[in-house]
Formats: sequence, C-alpha cells, structure tokens
Amino acid sequence: MKKILWLLLLAVNSMMLHAQHFSINGKVSDPEKKPVQDATIYLLKEKDSSIINYTSTNKEGKFSLKTDVLNEPSILRVHHDKFSGYSQKIEKISQSLSLGDIELPSNKVQNIEEIKITVSPVKIKKDTIEFNAAALKVRPDSKIEELLKQIPGVEIGNDGKITVSGKEVDQVMINGKPFFDKDGKIALKNLPADIIKNIQFTTTKTKEEEFTGKAPKSNNTTINFNIDEKKNKGLISRLSLGYGSDKRYEGSAFISYFKKDTRINIIASSNNINSQGFSNDDVFDSMGRGRNSTGGSSGGGIQKSTTIGINYNDKLAKNADLDNFSITRSNSGSETGSKVSRTTLLPEYALTTHSESKGENNSEQYNFDTSAKITLDSLTTIYLSPKFNNSRNSSISNSNSSTSRDNSLLNESSSYTSSESESNSFTPNIYFLKQFRKKRRYLNATINTTISESTTSNLNKSGTVFYEGNSPYDNRNQLAETKNQNNNYYFGVGYSEPVSDSASVSLNLTYNSKISRDFRDVNDFNAVSGMYSDYNIFLSNSMNQKFNEINPTLSFDMAKKKFSVWAYMNVSISDMKVHSIYNGQAYSLQKNFTLPGYNVNFNYELAENKKIGLSNSSNFSIPGANQLIPYEDTSNPLSSHTGNPGLKNTWINSSSLYFSSYHRIKEMNYRLNVGFTYRNNDIVNYSRYDDSGKQLITYDNISGNKNVNATGDFSKSFKWKDSKLTINPRFSMLYNYNKGFINGQLFSSSSYSMSPGLNITYTLKDRLSIKPSYRLSYNSSKYTNYSIDKANTTNQTLKLELTNYIFNSRLVFGNDFEYSTNSNIAPGFKKDFYFWNTSLGYSFFDKQFTAKVKVYDVLNQNQSVKRTISNAYIEDREDLILRRYIMFSLSMKLNKFAGKKM
Repeated sequence: MKKILWLLLLAVNSMMLHAQHFSINGKVSDPEKKPVQDATIYLLKEKDSSIINYTSTNKEGKFSLKTDVLNEPSILRVHHDKFSGYSQKIEKISQSLSLGDIELPSNKVQNIEEIKITVSPVKIKKDTIEFNAAALKVRPDSKIEELLKQIPGVEIGNDGKITVSGKEVDQVMINGKPFFDKDGKIALKNLPADIIKNIQFTTTKTKEEEFTGKAPKSNNTTINFNIDEKKNKGLISRLSLGYGSDKRYEGSAFISYFKKDTRINIIASSNNINSQGFSNDDVFDSMGRGRNSTGGSSGGGIQKSTTIGINYNDKLAKNADLDNFSITRSNSGSETGSKVSRTTLLPEYALTTHSESKGENNSEQYNFDTSAKITLDSLTTIYLSPKFNNSRNSSISNSNSSTSRDNSLLNESSSYTSSESESNSFTPNIYFLKQFRKKRRYLNATINTTISESTTSNLNKSGTVFYEGNSPYDNRNQLAETKNQNNNYYFGVGYSEPVSDSASVSLNLTYNSKISRDFRDVNDFNAVSGMYSDYNIFLSNSMNQKFNEINPTLSFDMAKKKFSVWAYMNVSISDMKVHSIYNGQAYSLQKNFTLPGYNVNFNYELAENKKIGLSNSSNFSIPGANQLIPYEDTSNPLSSHTGNPGLKNTWINSSSLYFSSYHRIKEMNYRLNVGFTYRNNDIVNYSRYDDSGKQLITYDNISGNKNVNATGDFSKSFKWKDSKLTINPRFSMLYNYNKGFINGQLFSSSSYSMSPGLNITYTLKDRLSIKPSYRLSYNSSKYTNYSIDKANTTNQTLKLELTNYIFNSRLVFGNDFEYSTNSNIAPGFKKDFYFWNTSLGYSFFDKQFTAKVKVYDVLNQNQSVKRTISNAYIEDREDLILRRYIMFSLSMKLNKFAGKKM
C-alpha cells in the first residue's frame, strides 16, 4: 500500500511541477478614463471559439488572466453591458503579456447581425458566472448535461457528482427553481440543450443569504439553467417497462409540463430489484447497483417498492411564488436475512456470538411538502414551508443466537417478533424578513415547529436458556403497546446591523420548547383466557419530559474580496424536567444548564480559485433522560440498561482545515480536508458481563476521546481532438482514540482507517466511455487491557464501467465489472466475489423508443459480506442479497418543446 501512495504522490507532484503559468495583464477604463469594474475578460481559440480562460476586473479596472503556452492564434475579448466590446488577436503565447490601458467606447447602435456576432460567451456578474448556451457546441439532440461538459472547469465524476472549479454542486435549478428535486438529475437527462438560453454558476446560499444579499458561507455551487423565453413551453414524457426471470420487474413513468412560470411534474416507479425512486441511468435503468440510480442498493435484503408523486410550482401572483408543492406516496417491502459472527472483547477473555435472522418488512408513506415566497413589499418577505408525513410499517422476524466462552456454551436464544406501527408528523415552518433602506440591515423571525405522534404494537415470543447463573430460563410471550408524542416548538428573532461596507453584527434570540410523552404497556399471554391480558409491571413504563431552552447569540461576519470571517458566541440556558414510572416506581428528575458555545470560521483566497479555510467550534451536549434515570430496563433478555443521575455534560471541541485549488487552464484540481474533534466528559457505556454472558450496562463519563479525519483528492484532465482522459486519485483517513469501561476495568482502543483510491475516466465523444476505479480500505485497531492486542482487516474493490456507442448512439452496449475481496473474514464467510452487470439497448423511431436486454449478476456470485472492527467487538456479517436475473425492457420518450417534437 505504501508503494501505491508514493506513486500517487509522485504523479501529482510531477503534474504540478510541469505546470507553466503565464498571465495577460491590463487595465480597463471608460471614455472618461475612469476604471471599469466587473468587466469580463475572456480568451478564445480562433479556430473554434472554445473558451480557454476568463476573469473579471477589480475596483481599479485591473485584470490578470492566467494562461499557458499557446502555439496557435487566440482572441482576447473584453465585455461590459454598459460599453462596446474590445477584441485583440494574439498569434501565440509563450510569455506573460502586458496590454496596458484598454479603453471601452460607449455603446453604439448596432444592427442585428452585429449584435449576434458580439454576444459574449461568458459574463461575470459579482458572484455569478454566466455562460451563453449558444456559444457551446453540442449535437442538435443533446440534453443539457452535454452543455455542462463543454464548460471549462465542469467535471462529472464516475459517481455522477458534478464539480465546478473544484467545488461540489449540491443544487441544480431550472429558471431559479428545483426541477422536481434539487440534485437536478431528471432535468439533466431529459431537457434538450437547444431550449436553454444561459447557464449560471453561483455559490449555494441559504434563504437568509438569498433574500438579504449577505455573503454566502457555503463551499458548494448551485447551477441554474435559464430557458429561452421563446421556448419556455414544453412537455417531457418518459415511460419504461421491463420484465425478467424470477418474476423480476421494473416500470417507471415521468411526465413534465412547463409553460413560462408554471411547471407540473408527475413521477411514478415500481420494481422488485432493489431500487427506490426514479432512475436516470440510460444504460441500466432501475437495476440495483446501476449507474446513478436513485436509492439503488447493494446492501442486504431483496426489496420491492412503488412510488408515485406530483410536483407543482408556479408564480401565483405578482408578489407570490410557489417554489414547491409536492405530494408523494410510496410503499416498499423487503425480505431480509443475515448471518453474524461477533467476538466481544473483554479484559480476561472474549465472548463469541453466532446469530442468524430472517424477516419481512413492509412500509407505506405519504409525504406532503410545500414552500412559498410572499413579497409584501420591496423590503418585506414571508417564506412558508409546511410539511406533513404519515407512515405505516409492519414487520416479522425470526432469529436465533448462541454465545460461548472458550468453546463453552453460555446461553442460547430464539425469538419471533411481529410489529405494526404508525407515525404522523407536521412541521409548519415560517420565516419572516424585514429589510431596511440601509443595505444589509434587517430584522427576521422564524417559527420552526414539529408535532409528531407514533404508535407501535409489538408481539414478542422468545426463549432464552442460560447455562450459567441462578436463572436458567427466560421465556416471554408478550404484547407491547407503545405511544410516543413529541412536540418541538422553536421561535427565533434576529437583528443584523452593518458596521462597515463589508462587515455586519447580528443579535439573535431563540426559544425552544420540547415536550415528549412516552408510554409502554406490556401484557403477558394468559393461557386460560387465550388473550394478552396479564399486565407486566416490570416491563411497562411511562415518561413525561419537558425541556425549555433560551439561547441568545451574538454573531459577526465580514466578507472582503480576499478573505471572509464569520463567528458567533452563544449561551444556552435550559431546564429539564422528567417524571417517569418504571417497575411501578415513580422517578422525578430536574436539572438546569447554562452552557456557552462558540464557532469561528476564516476563509482566505490565496489566488484565483485557490482557497484555504479554518474553523474551530465548541459546544456542550447534555445526557438524555434515559441515561440519567436510575432504573433498570430489562426489555432485552440478553442485556439490561440502568441510568446514572450523576452524568456530566459532554464538552466537544472541533477544528477543521480546508484547502482547494483549481487551475482552469491545466484542468487540474486538488482538495484537502482535515478535522480534529476532542471530547471531555464523553458519555460511554459502563458494561460488565455476568457468568451467563448477559450484558449489564450503565453509563459513565470519561475524558480524552478524540478523532482525526482527513480526505483529499486530485483531478487532472487531458483533452485531444474528441478524446478526454481524467485521472482522479483520492484518499481518506480516520483515526479514533476511545476509552471506556468493560467488566469494571478501564480499556482504550486506537483505530486507524485508510482508504486510498483511483478513478480514471476516458471518453471518446459519442463512441466510447471507459471508467476503471480501484479502492483499498485498510482498518487496524490496537487495544490495551483487552484479551487481544490488535485486529485488522483489508478490503479491495476493483471496478470497470465500459459503454460502447454504436450506429450514431442508436446501439448502446454497457458493462459494469467489479471484483471485491476481504481479508481476515471468519470461517464460513466467502472472502471474495466477482460481480458483472451487462446491458444492450437499441433505439429506433428517431430514438423515441429503446429496447433493452439486461443481465444482473451475470456470474451469479453477488454477495454482501463485511467485517466491522469497533472499540468493543469484531463482527463479520453476511446478508441476503439479490442474485442473477435477466430482464427485457422497452422505453418510450416523447418530448415537445415550443411546438416542436424532439
């Protein structure tokens, strides 16, 4: 593994050392010799007008456009909406250039043809970069995803994630609103490119930042596609049906109608191949483990699911925008099965537990979600976002387990459980904003309330045999009825005052009230009456809890061109009151807390597209009521829990370092994140095991638990003719140091996890796509005061995605290969396996119809086996998983935009 890391490091360094940096410098002024701020400067290749790089002028009108050696003619252009443009041809670039003063003449009346010729392909407007879609060359039948691939700095990874200048995209909007979902995958795969007028990139903002104009704090990017007003009317429809061996099936439908500000989307899907939601994978559709399939599962269980939903947004009035109105119904059912081997680590010895389980789960959900913006006047805004959720669940499970010590059996257990539950929640969120004439001075108020209730009926039939101790048998045949009510009322008010042109001070006051009521009534089976009528006082309980908190917060933020700072200090003043009954005994608890906290963040722009960020925060967390009340919960025959009223609050301090750099000319990006967290008075389990292997748990505080995490990745793209190669090495590292108590003795564990990886993407435009990837995960733990000193495991995964486009992309042949291997797996678990999916699709009738044949798990070797190493146990687990099937499918697309079928 060390050799692999050194090779990756050497490759990255060599690429960085060979990067040559030149710049084209100048100053832009108006006819009165005054500097022009925010003029867009861009460099184009003369032969095809492709964008090489772009920048903008500062307050002094100065610019510095980075470039590389260029041995062909290029054109430098300057654009500003208030002035006529400037253009200069450059034969070649072999050194830095200084253009001196560039004077932009006043706008003159031009004819239509001149206007078309001089339209700028890119504009920079403060924090927004806008690309003219007409300047991006794509095929006539392309979708809007192809537009992104033509924009400098945009990369779409093997996992479907989009980055812009090294920053991850977390929102894709159409005309400033979500297109059914915020990730925009449905829009990217379905909307045609030729209806788009421009594409905008901006830093992702919160609603408060969006409404008030405050500088955003996010490191992510939002993409917005604006549709040409003349083409802003259309209908998108997509229908797909498939059926295969073992009665496997899939079906999906998507219909979207839009006209100006009105948009209606209907989505539906149903399958029994482990995929939830709607798939946008053009090669494998909803096939589990398919590329970019929403909710695709590679874990345990065989699942079937059905989803139908409608989404509507519109401009209801001049001052009222309906951002979202959606209703969704979904139901799912799954068959599960698992085999587990766990070694529990103790100071003098180890316990070995073998268990197996099988079960079925069914769920049904209704979701209502809406959000609307109401503008009372130019300075006053109300944002409403109520939500409602209803869910019903049922499950049955059969399980058995045995625990032994030194090959001597301590206990055996078998159980059958059946449960039915229903839950409802309502969240009426309201945000009010009042701005004043003075810029960035505003008053806001927030109401975030959640009202929820859930009921559960659980039947438990279990038998446990203890071969050691005084109580050899624990047999149960019980019906437990539980009810949980949770009401959370949150009110906040804040005032922000600018103290300079770039700095503001804010004062916020929040009040939070949580009221919860939990009831659990258990009745044993009465053999005489044949009913569950014998009240079990020892397992029945109730708890009423009230938590009130007042939190004043003082915050400061400053946003300069080169750096930004934001920080806050707060004091949480709260009281907790708990009244409960356990085992027929009443318990009361009252505690008051005054807990300070703070958060400091600093970002500095070292150069264009090169940024470093630092943060440090501190806060307290209080123990839960179940951890404080000193009753013994014996609902599980193999373990019991007892609260500790002497628990202290946990103090948590976290620090992080973020660095990112993107070189647009070299198409090279690298990022690094490092984080450190320290916990004082951390709440841990204080466990001991009796002679029968039963675990007795209470809680205690311990200081010194900490973790360090680091992630990094590098990306470099090479382009020639119609080919593109992207190399993306990455790594993640995690170190955990934990202390705790087991059998009354202090123990410690140090765990290391390292995961280097490499993704490579090669595309030959409209012909071939090859995406190999490799990932190695190494985990190692060292222990003190345990029966073993260390444990480790290694997992390696090699993948290859291969897609061939034949006959002008009418015939698409896709193959996904995977090889996975695990080390140190317990006997009885398979260490490695091969996985292969294949798909062959043919499009006809102007690509309106596509027929496919797909095979999942061609080699019939798919499995779900993993090893988990924690600070208290080592566990090997194998789950029931979907195996080989073949499926035939037919899909249809019918799109119509501005009266034109596509």
